[in-house]
Amino acid sequence: MATNNYTAPSSFGKYQRNGLIAAVIGFVLLLASIALAGPTQFFHSYLLGYMVFFGLSVASLGLLLLQYVSGGAWGVMGRRVFEAGSRILPVTAVLFIPIILGMHDLYRWTDPNIVNASEVLQQKTGYLNTPFWIIRAVIFFAFWIIVSMVVNKYSERLDNEPGFRWSRKLENFSGGALFFYFFIVSFAAIDWMMSLTPEWYSTIYAFIIIVGEGIMALSFTIIVLVLLSKQEPMASVIKPIHLHDLGKLLFAFNFLWGYLSFSQWIITYAGNLPDEIVWYHHRIHGGWQWVAYLVIFFHFIIPFAILLSRDLKRNGRRLIIMAGWLFVMRIIDLYWLIEPNWHREVFFFNWADIVAPIGFVGLFVYLFVWQYKKRNLLPTGEPELELALHPKGAH
Repeated sequence: MATNNYTAPSSFGKYQRNGLIAAVIGFVLLLASIALAGPTQFFHSYLLGYMVFFGLSVASLGLLLLQYVSGGAWGVMGRRVFEAGSRILPVTAVLFIPIILGMHDLYRWTDPNIVNASEVLQQKTGYLNTPFWIIRAVIFFAFWIIVSMVVNKYSERLDNEPGFRWSRKLENFSGGALFFYFFIVSFAAIDWMMSLTPEWYSTIYAFIIIVGEGIMALSFTIIVLVLLSKQEPMASVIKPIHLHDLGKLLFAFNFLWGYLSFSQWIITYAGNLPDEIVWYHHRIHGGWQWVAYLVIFFHFIIPFAILLSRDLKRNGRRLIIMAGWLFVMRIIDLYWLIEPNWHREVFFFNWADIVAPIGFVGLFVYLFVWQYKKRNLLPTGEPELELALHPKGAH
């Protein structure tokens, strides 16, 4: 088929406008929270919104690398979505600056008085100190941005020089990059989220965050592809079998997230150690338990049962509802992970915790559509494209 057959429809621009409107409203109100709720609450809400934005961009890179390594029609259909999301990483790095400026409002280990009063924190100062923490963040973003630039450049070369040469280069590079990707994102999860309660640690926590980010980015990808499947050129390209593959992957990610979350809880419960139990104690008392129940039932149990349906996974109208559902639940789960670090005794909610995710998601949508429209909606130089467009058999 001709390359220009896969250009984004002009109507897709409305999502960019809507994203910009949401971003402006969200960030204006978030900035207003400095005066109305105080700078500390601003930084708390900013971190929540930022982790949503970060999850979408960095997990897009992860899914892109995973697709090149594993192959499959699902990846060919979603590759341009992953690429566009990964190209937003430089903006993600810039948006991290306010978190550095607000470190003292976010992280208890930056307060010398708290550190001096805790023997546990004194033993962690070699790792948890401001200069080393900032240096690690710079290394993290440098890695993600460089990897994103390389795979996007190789992908562009693949479009211009169709065949297996650049396809093999992408596969080989992605294999090594994916290995280091898991380590880098794990350390970022420890630095930016787990260290909010610096006395506590979990060897599973980083994996829970990584898989959760994957659910968010994959849900976003499904939403984009289902919306595009309603009109040409993708209406005749995306078939039920492609949606089925994406739905199965979403089911697998959500099941893995539930398994890891339960494993962390049962190991902590069985150990019954004061330093470990306290993290869960703050999240299942004082009203926080209702958020926990919400996450358990609406993030895991109900989606698990619904996504077992083969017909649902092959129906775009139903699958997009499920993807949107899990996208929202990811934000609620992040709220449950982050907010109790500062409000441990009783449930706390501030309106800034709503406008921050709205602003960040709106900004991501705006930037995503801008990047997405730069290239064809399908990798036209991919040697497996024809096989992906016309997969054999049915699942």
